[in-house]
Amino acid sequence: MSVVTVQLGQCGNQVGGALFDVLAGEALSASRKEEPEAETFFRRGKGGTQWVARAVLVDMEPKALASTVRSARASSGGVWGFDEGRLFSRESGSGNNWARGFHTHGPACRDDILNLVRKEVEECDRFGGFLTLQSVAGGTGSGLGAYAAGCLRDEYPASPLLGHCVWPHESGEVIVQSYNAMLTLPKLAQAADGVILVENEALTATCRRLLNISRPSYTDLNLVAGRALACVLLPAQWRSEADSVGVGGARFRPLSDLVSAVCAHPHYPLLSLRALPQIPPASVDFTTFTWPSLVRQLRQMASSGAPLESAVDWAAASGAPSSPPPAGTFRSVNKSVSSLLVLRGKGASGVDVSSFASPTLYPSWAVDPLTVISSPTQFGKYEMATGLLSNCQTLVSPIERMLGRAYEMSHAGAYLHQYYQHGMSEASFEAAFASVEETLCHYRSL
Repeated sequence: MSVVTVQLGQCGNQVGGALFDVLAGEALSASRKEEPEAETFFRRGKGGTQWVARAVLVDMEPKALASTVRSARASSGGVWGFDEGRLFSRESGSGNNWARGFHTHGPACRDDILNLVRKEVEECDRFGGFLTLQSVAGGTGSGLGAYAAGCLRDEYPASPLLGHCVWPHESGEVIVQSYNAMLTLPKLAQAADGVILVENEALTATCRRLLNISRPSYTDLNLVAGRALACVLLPAQWRSEADSVGVGGARFRPLSDLVSAVCAHPHYPLLSLRALPQIPPASVDFTTFTWPSLVRQLRQMASSGAPLESAVDWAAASGAPSSPPPAGTFRSVNKSVSSLLVLRGKGASGVDVSSFASPTLYPSWAVDPLTVISSPTQFGKYEMATGLLSNCQTLVSPIERMLGRAYEMSHAGAYLHQYYQHGMSEASFEAAFASVEETLCHYRSL
């Protein structure tokens, strides 16, 4: 089943370019490009000589889209590219103003964007759903992106819709990013089946600490994000977990099965993504991979809520604190409503993953919270690779901090007039903040 990706704003388009580069490297490789999975994310272009990403690219600034298209063509050597008939832009951006993107650009651009989406959906023999890519900090990706997601839900109510959003740096990329993030989350949670939030802080730490990139560029960050997302989207088979040894089963459908596995309850829309290994390319040939080591590291990351292995709280991961927590605080295991574990490489179907089935990782009411899929195909240069998509408590802290800053700014009346100029009111902010509070409350109660 084919997936149509809708890339929104500068960040969404850059992440999309990185994602399709990784997907192309896997699905369009010489040994696999004739298989059906290539057509999950790509279609044949005119003449059948080039693969075309099943994507619609949206940005208010045409230069950003042109750059994305050029970069894709250059990096792939002509193997794949974006369809220039699936680009939508205007001559003016959203100025980091969520209200301008949502209330002004959204209604004005709705029909044109949906027309491009319809054309791309019609290219699919079997349409399997939407993947949206965006940030929550700026104006176009967050504001217009949230509006577009709502339109997709209205026009295709029965189709799976998975959102992938980049969460801004704590130090601040945009002065009004706390407003934009808090206004975006409720809209996406309402429109999408699930929303993957990827923290820029975690992407940067991965580059610096694990990949030895001292000054990572946005290209580096986007590639880390694209690889992790590709790890859970590429073809795999269901595993039976009746015992510790999995049995190869039916093909796992990238969006419909994924959504069913981790997005079963509307009160819990937030997803965290982790992937291993993260090793500098120059070190891969000198690294020994073992499944027990990878599974152990990923299990510790999941139970402690750490975004990368070097940040694991080992006491929380073990469930037995080695020292008392600070006064007024407590240490507990990061609880998950559900998790999708992905194993790729030789022997993946037989890896012991029983540690991920531990009841300590899930609330008592969770039923069959763990889904495991595997593929014997090597992922990139890694002999063995794992990914974990979790509907868990990891995102509570960063969202709480961002919400706190949004409250402080709104109480001071900072920059509110910029939003009021585009159809918003004080009540709009209050409703959005209350919705985020409610979602956080659900996750805290796990």
